[in-house]
Amino acid sequence: MKRAAVFLFIAICLVSTLEGQSTAPQAASAPIIHAAAHLVAVDVVVTDKEGVAVHGLTAEDFSVLEDHSTQRIQSFEEHSGSAATAEVVTASLRPGTFTNQRVGASEPPLCVILIDSLNTSLSDQAAAHIQLLKLAQTLPPNSRIAVFRLGAKLSMLQGFTEDTAMLVELLKSKKAGPEMGPLFDEPDLQFALDTPDPGSLSPMSHTMGIHVANADQLRSDLVVSETLQALRTLGLYLSSLPGRKNLVWLSGSFPIDILLNSNNRPVIPPQGVAEADFRVYMEAIRRTALLLQTGNIVLYPVDARGVVDNGMFASARTGNAMASTDVASAMQAATDFSLRNAQIHSTMKTMASLTGGRAFYDTNDIGGSILEAFNDGANYYSLSYVPSNQNWDGKFRKISVQLARRDLHLYYREGYYAENLDKPKNGLPNPDPAMHTAMVRGTPELSGITFQLKVSPDGTVRTVAVAAPVLQSRGAPPPAQIIKGPAQHYSITYAVTPSDIQFSPAGADRVQSNLAFSAIAYDSQGKLLNSNAGMFNTPITKQTYAAVMRDALHIQTGIDLPVGRVYLRVGVHDLGTGKIGVLEVPIEVGAANVQK
Repeated sequence: MKRAAVFLFIAICLVSTLEGQSTAPQAASAPIIHAAAHLVAVDVVVTDKEGVAVHGLTAEDFSVLEDHSTQRIQSFEEHSGSAATAEVVTASLRPGTFTNQRVGASEPPLCVILIDSLNTSLSDQAAAHIQLLKLAQTLPPNSRIAVFRLGAKLSMLQGFTEDTAMLVELLKSKKAGPEMGPLFDEPDLQFALDTPDPGSLSPMSHTMGIHVANADQLRSDLVVSETLQALRTLGLYLSSLPGRKNLVWLSGSFPIDILLNSNNRPVIPPQGVAEADFRVYMEAIRRTALLLQTGNIVLYPVDARGVVDNGMFASARTGNAMASTDVASAMQAATDFSLRNAQIHSTMKTMASLTGGRAFYDTNDIGGSILEAFNDGANYYSLSYVPSNQNWDGKFRKISVQLARRDLHLYYREGYYAENLDKPKNGLPNPDPAMHTAMVRGTPELSGITFQLKVSPDGTVRTVAVAAPVLQSRGAPPPAQIIKGPAQHYSITYAVTPSDIQFSPAGADRVQSNLAFSAIAYDSQGKLLNSNAGMFNTPITKQTYAAVMRDALHIQTGIDLPVGRVYLRVGVHDLGTGKIGVLEVPIEVGAANVQK
């Protein structure tokens, strides 16, 4: 017997109208007392001496201390799997019907590879690129991976995809190949060009040395500034996505020195850096670390140089200048190199420990290091506690997680900044950063709310003279780009799983939900073509509600799509619970679609 289907039709409104809509009314009752508790969450990766993830531990096996004070564990959960643990449902769907529902206990983790061209030499980029390509060719299906590049600016090379073939195609293209950073010098080449003949030194050499030192300091400041800005931008983007995000930072140099002394205070300013400038510098680093921590972003720095030597025997450093250099100078150069290398590794470990990741260096198996990081992100324990110290003064607090077994290795964030998160300071955009980010092309599909989607043309084509404005953030200026010309109108029908949404009383014998629906069309380059948005918060009878619960909540909308290849991204947002479901569908809009 065919199930009864209940269709509820809504009209699509402009965003400005939608933002004026009121949420579901609250029933008048006794005053509600709100009690808030700051919960600190800690993800813990546990491995044996071979680096293999350890499973089967319980909450009783762990103890948590904050600034040497024992804390009571409030929640405990084990996560196990691989970089790909769930598959999208594709069987038994009718043509033109799609879904964001998955088979499996959980969605696969989100993994991001940041290729740092700003701080990595061309030769190291080329070697790392070969290993990245080999890794992509061996990844299991349904791995959710995105690729970004830090160069002259931060750019997304590939949004989150579960299609490993697409990832391989990207890495084979010139788009993802080695790229000279705008502020990076090839050290060996620069040494060969700049090393003067000792016999030609003059009294001007000291002045020239000061000039070069100042230029180096300026370049270093620019690199740190650009690197911090990129991490912050990427952090803001990833923070809006649910769950743990594993960020692999592939770089040949890590210029952000965030070392703290025993009193949790920044180290003294480097030589040549004014105290005031240093305070600004350290505050920017602190805010970036806070953003990564609160956004559940785990950082895995990977040294793209692999195993390195001190460079004394590099071919570029041979010749008359090197031959005349005395042994003491050569030894000093080797010492300086060792100190610099130790500083890079120390910075990598500190950055990783602040977010719960781990650093990989002194290995040529870069692909294996990245795969280890991905597996960490799928095999870990989630602990949470309410700190006994409720003074949210912004200071750094040290976390210590311990196990009775001493033969195991633990990786977790070793502290956090005690900010009062009731007053957000991370600059996230309004009105809703989570939904705003979820609707960006390249963002992973989400299944907090599951639904089936039927997309079909109405069989006619028309010319759009002037279209409605595209979706925009509150207060943003009107966009210049709108759909114009030949367009096909498509019908969009949602069948939303009722158990995933919240219904609240709305007067006698009625209930209502508070749902926002969005549809955005992109081209292959991620350029926005058209969009619409609407809300469903109309009260329904309990009889209709019972029919919905037996079947699904059916909502129908429509959108004009231009002729050509279009990527339609649709989303459902429950404003009552914050749950989000998002699905992206490729559509070929052309003559074949307008023939009936």
